[in-house]
Amino acid sequence: MAAITKLGLLRHLRAEPNQYILHYRGGKLTRQGAGLAYWFMPMSASVALLPVEDAEATTLLHERTSDMQGVNAQLTVRYRVAKPELAARRINFAISTETGAWTEKPLEKLAEFFNQRVQGPARAALAAMVLADAIKTGAEVVQRAVRASLHDDPELHDMGLAVVDVHVIHVSPSAEMEKALQTPARESLQQKADEAIFRRRADAVEKERAIKENELATEIELERRNEELIERRGANKLREVSQDAESEKLATEAGIERSNLQADAAAKQIRQRAEADADARRAIGEAEAAAEAARAEAWKELPSKVLLGLAAIEFAKKVDHINHLNLSPNLLSDLLGEFLEGKVGA
Repeated sequence: MAAITKLGLLRHLRAEPNQYILHYRGGKLTRQGAGLAYWFMPMSASVALLPVEDAEATTLLHERTSDMQGVNAQLTVRYRVAKPELAARRINFAISTETGAWTEKPLEKLAEFFNQRVQGPARAALAAMVLADAIKTGAEVVQRAVRASLHDDPELHDMGLAVVDVHVIHVSPSAEMEKALQTPARESLQQKADEAIFRRRADAVEKERAIKENELATEIELERRNEELIERRGANKLREVSQDAESEKLATEAGIERSNLQADAAAKQIRQRAEADADARRAIGEAEAAAEAARAEAWKELPSKVLLGLAAIEFAKKVDHINHLNLSPNLLSDLLGEFLEGKVGA
């Protein structure tokens, strides 16, 4: 859309650099160029405005493959006006001298034109392919076919148009077929997801088992060490008791040895004392026996009367007092007889 300014009967037009102006007056082209700005009389002028920038025309196709399966294709053709004068002859790009807007819709006509030109080669390319190939490589095949067709299309040259690029956005099956095609992949992915879940659960169980085994191994190791500790403590206690018992045994043996030595010493002393006493008694006894023997020897020559008197004297020495004295008749008779005999003899 060009900018037009009114000043009385005059009009001023200003175009952008990407807008090509064709100014006709009296049926003849009097001014042309991109980005023009000038004054003109609207009553005798006809102005066409053509975009010289790249434009796009998008086409949606619903075709069938060789196996009679419906597919959808979306193509975008990027083009530009290479020869504005030729394009203005085939399509109306005239603008209003009052507002600067197109009097018709030339870009829509160009889009419809490209829509018609790409349907044929795209349909032929898809019809030669099965559904699986169309989904996989259909976009590239259709793109090459449409590009070659437009490149060799003489109608584009006659219209002053040039194709910049052709891009096939996608080639996809119908919604039902796409869902059907997605089912195996979806099932496979679901199966892989389930396997991943199962594997993750198995790994979790395995890790849990490993943790339990580690805990159990740790408990067993702790119990084993505790058992070793108890055994070592018992061994130490037993060793301590043994050492105490050995010490007590040694002390007892030492005490017994000491007692034995003391007993032996005491016994030896007693034996020595007893031997000394025995020797003394024996000496005394021998002396007494000798004295008695001497006395007996001396008494052997004495008369019985004297012996009897000596016996009475000895008896009197030994006896402190006499409570009772029993004299038998025989003793008295004998004593009296001896006394009388002695007296008679005297």
